[in-house]
Amino acid sequence: MQTYSPLGIKWRPYHFERIVNAIENISENSLINYIGYTSWNSVQEVTNYLENNIGEIYLVPLIGYLPQAFLNKLIPNYQLLNLGSFFDYILISIVGFLVSEIGLYVMEIRNKFQSLFYGTILFSLFLTSPWAYRMMIAPWFEVSFLTFYLLSIYFFILNKKYLGLLFVFLAGLMHWIWIFFLFIFVIFNKIISFFLGNLLEKDYSYRYLPNTLQNKKGFYLYSLACGMPIVIHGIQLLFLRIMNINHSGSKALYRIGIDSFNNIHHGGIIAALQFLGGSRFSVCFTNSQLDNLSTLEKYISYFNCSSAIASLFSLSLLSIFGLIVFIKNSKKAKWIFMPLSWSILFYGLLFQQSFAVHLQGYSFIFAFIFTINILYLIIYIEKKIKLPKPIEILINIPLIIGILINSIRVSYLINTI
Repeated sequence: MQTYSPLGIKWRPYHFERIVNAIENISENSLINYIGYTSWNSVQEVTNYLENNIGEIYLVPLIGYLPQAFLNKLIPNYQLLNLGSFFDYILISIVGFLVSEIGLYVMEIRNKFQSLFYGTILFSLFLTSPWAYRMMIAPWFEVSFLTFYLLSIYFFILNKKYLGLLFVFLAGLMHWIWIFFLFIFVIFNKIISFFLGNLLEKDYSYRYLPNTLQNKKGFYLYSLACGMPIVIHGIQLLFLRIMNINHSGSKALYRIGIDSFNNIHHGGIIAALQFLGGSRFSVCFTNSQLDNLSTLEKYISYFNCSSAIASLFSLSLLSIFGLIVFIKNSKKAKWIFMPLSWSILFYGLLFQQSFAVHLQGYSFIFAFIFTINILYLIIYIEKKIKLPKPIEILINIPLIIGILINSIRVSYLINTI
């Protein structure tokens, strides 16, 4: 990717500038640090705002930038661009490892050879996906959120419920919106199960909680772990209001897409779900290199570029079908996938404009869903037609190679971010 991808694997310039500003504001503007924020604006802009209260500043959670700020302070001549990019790459690789471990657990793959074979496949599928690639060159807070959230699942699998709850809480500190959707899923499921009462053959109140928390006490503990970051965020907003500090981020109605008739970025449900293809179809028609091609070559480029994105879009739909089958057939899949899948669905269909505009951040969460469930669907079909195990593995080799190549091709098409 470093050699052949147009954007390489290092941070994009604008993201590097944001990191630098955020780190400098941690050192220079303690007023906003006290309430848990730093800023993407320059130190001078933030200082002028705080002194004169003119305009707005873009605030971001402080906690996500503490590791880089610490390393920048600790290591003399710290090369932020090179080492910072490498740090994020390692973090995303750790997420890939967690995806592999969770995938092997939920698919109940225990044989050593198969664990190595399918674990490598899961890791490769995740790391080569365009959703992961986007986060290598311009990470969002979704990276930290998913890291801690998957760590929580990993510890729940190991029956270490309090460590699991701790990492749920930390995930919420990294991204309060995702933990909010997980929180309301748990609460809504409890309320709906209560009111349906006798209509249900089974009690669904605790079925989608982590395996060690599927009782009343577990419900309260998990709700508390999810709810505390939301309360903390509310307190931070209260302090901002008291201190008369205005955040320059877009308003909720704008991100939903119903603030105005003139909101040209709202394309409805299809636009919100275009992240399933890994990139926008529009990249196939706006590439500056097309100007140097003949008419025939342009049409060839249009077709093949669109085909690559459409192929990944189709694979994503298949992975969603695999997810549905998996949740239906597996108790483990229910608590591992259902809350997060519902959160993606609700988040995407509510904030349609935001999902349409920003493919890179939100879609990183989907990479976890895609990776495990596309492999599950392949294995599920092979078992249904009763393929011998050696033939199953042999067939999976070209199938997975094809998916990997298609994913890398779509990553190459990401020519702007």
